Amino acid sequence: MATAGSSAPGNRPTGALGDFQPKEHTPTNTYRKVRESLGAQDRIAVVITGAIGTMYAVYFLATFMAGWILLQVLLGRAAFDPYPFAFLLFLGNIVQLLLMPLLMVGQNLQGRHIEVRAEEEFHTVTKIFHDMGQTMRHLDAQDAELLRQSRLLVGLVESLVPEDRRTSLLGPVSDDPRPTG
Repeated sequence: MATAGSSAPGNRPTGALGDFQPKEHTPTNTYRKVRESLGAQDRIAVVITGAIGTMYAVYFLATFMAGWILLQVLLGRAAFDPYPFAFLLFLGNIVQLLLMPLLMVGQNLQGRHIEVRAEEEFHTVTKIFHDMGQTMRHLDAQDAELLRQSRLLVGLVESLVPEDRRTSLLGPVSDDPRPTG
């Protein structure tokens, strides 16, 4: 079959009229794709990362620390962790040492989802651009066919209708059959 730019006998463009071939692409659910690829440890890391990375966790930790400090101040000389709250600092460091690598693992897993989603978006956009190009070629072929048929009709009118009646049928004759105004 001829391509969109080729001509058949009679200078008739062919190949794009009625020849629309959309690019094949089946969208995938990237969330499900990544979730199904996670192992048990990865799932645990994602759940903990999701829980720790919320404002509720910040509120809990801030409330815990404020409560600890307030309790120690109220106990006065009987406090088991007096100012500068060394045991509270020790607990905070333990939490940080445990959660820091876990948060990094969780962020890496979330980054994997971002990469899969970006790849899916790339394929979807590639399909859209391909289909847009096909549509534009199809519209160009339709325009060319309409121009060809308009010229044929003008030629028929000019050959069959007396010259004094042509203007009423054709209007002002030009090479561009598009309406003016």
